[in-house]
Formats: sequence, C-alpha cells, structure tokens
Amino acid sequence: MKQYFKRFWFWYVIIAIMLVVYLVARFTGGNSGQEYVRTNTECLTEERVFDYADKLSDAEEDDLRALIAKREKQVGCDIVLVTIDDPELRSDSKMMTYADYFCIDNKFGYNRPVGDAIIYVDNWNGGYVWMSTSGKAEARYSSSMIDSLITYACDVVNSNPYKGYERYVNRVYRDLSANSVMGSFRINSLAIFVVALVVTVIYLIAGLSGHKGKKTTTASTYVAGGRPDLRNSNDTFINKHVSKRKIESSSGGSGGGGGGGHHTTGGHSFGGGGGRH
Repeated sequence: MKQYFKRFWFWYVIIAIMLVVYLVARFTGGNSGQEYVRTNTECLTEERVFDYADKLSDAEEDDLRALIAKREKQVGCDIVLVTIDDPELRSDSKMMTYADYFCIDNKFGYNRPVGDAIIYVDNWNGGYVWMSTSGKAEARYSSSMIDSLITYACDVVNSNPYKGYERYVNRVYRDLSANSVMGSFRINSLAIFVVALVVTVIYLIAGLSGHKGKKTTTASTYVAGGRPDLRNSNDTFINKHVSKRKIESSSGGSGGGGGGGHHTTGGHSFGGGGGRH
C-alpha cells in the first residue's frame, strides 16, 4: 500500500485540494468578500420588493429589502421581487411578458438599463410564477436551474411567503457566486468524481499488473508428446436469438446558461422560466 501511495501521491493531493475548494465554495457561497459597484444610473427606482398582492408584513418587506441590498453587492446583479393578484395573467406567456417589461420599464440592471438583473413575479391568482433573467443572470441560468430555484421557493411559499421569497434571494446569491472560485476557475462535484474515478482506475490497473502471476502451464503441458491429438471435430448449430432494444435519446440538457432565451419586441434579450404553487 505504501508503494502505491508514493506512486500516486500527487493525484491524491490534487483531489484533496479540489475537495476542500469545492466544500468552501459550496458552504460559503464562494464569495471572497468582493463587493460590486453599481454603475446603472438610469434605473427609475431603488425599490426591489413590490408586494402588490399584500402577502408580506411591513417588517418582512424591510427585511427582504435589506437582504436584497446585501446580495446585490455580492453578486453584482439586481434582484427584484414582485407579487401580484391578477386574474388576467394566468398563463406562462402572459407572466413572461409582464416580468420582461417590468424590467424594461423600470430600467433594472446592475451595470446598465436592462442589464444584469433577475425579476421574480408571483401571481397569487392561480399561483403562477415567472422568473426573467437578463445579462449575467441570463448567461448563468439554464432551464433546469430556473426550474430548481422556482421549485425551491414554491415549496414553502404558500405556508410562509416571506420564507419562500427569502429562499429565492439566497438561492440567486448561491447560484451566481457559489461556483466562482479563483476568478474564472470553476469546480463542481462532477469534476471531482471524474478525477477520482480516473485515479482509481489507474491505481487498480497498476495494482493488478503488479500482482499478475507468471504462467507455469500451457494448454499442452499435460498432453502426451506435448501436442494435442484432435481426432474428431464438428460444429453444431443450436439456435439463433436476436434481441432488439430501442435506444432513447434526449435533446435536453442542463449545462450552460441561456435557459428560456427569447427577445422582446424591442430587441431585448431575456431568459426565464415559470412554475406554479
């Protein structure tokens, strides 16, 4: 065992470092304390919590505003929450249009109007939810990530609206910063698994080859004269069986951002996705 450790010590060190970096990023959000400076001077409002459905108390609204202000500086992205109670917006397409133009009309975006921003709209008339992403948020969020965030918030929003919206804000923070380590270097559990698997395979191959015994007998060792005498040979056909299996393929994927990508009539690019609670 010691000789194998000596042979592969470098890989074990690499795996250990990757694991530590991943755990730090996973549980601390990967933020090094950097705070972004807002450069959008054209935004028409400083408000981020628009509780038109009146689902939050005044104290809860204030707490969410404070949390959003903190998270925005940490990720450099506007984070907006809108609650409504509108029977005319009971479809994904109408919710998408509402969310997109809420961003456009107010000129949200941390870096510029209709720039880095996320708008989360919750219609309590029917429980329809839509999240629009633009700028860095659009580039970051895949469709599966949007679905995961909405599900995460909707799981508790009916029983505790404040908790659901708090989940939304904190999940945005984690999603936009958790995988950012040492600038553009990104690490995730899949990468760790792949590296560990490769090292394990190399270790096993080396171990098995090192313990492989030498052959002391051959097929003719115990045959008289050293040569086998095949007196009779024939081929017997028994049966034929062919099995067929349909291989399913999927065109979907969760890698990369741009989930739900589309353009408004004004040419603005948005991503997004919806759900219900």
